[in-house]
Amino acid sequence: MAAFEINKGVGRTVEFKGLKAQYLFLFAGGLLAVFILVVILYLCGVSQITCLVIGVVVPALWYGKCSP
Repeated sequence: MAAFEINKGVGRTVEFKGLKAQYLFLFAGGLLAVFILVVILYLCGVSQITCLVIGVVVPALWYGKCSP
């Protein structure tokens, strides 16, 4: 009968494509905040181009700030 290892990652920090746990949560929270900001701006009547620029530029800057 084969023996399988279970829970190989127990005790390790969470990592996704090089982002460690604290940076991963900051990155996800920042993206959510930018999404909500873009939705609010669009609902307030700001032009689509402005919303698109904010939706692309701000997360790019946020990723550069959060990546180690």
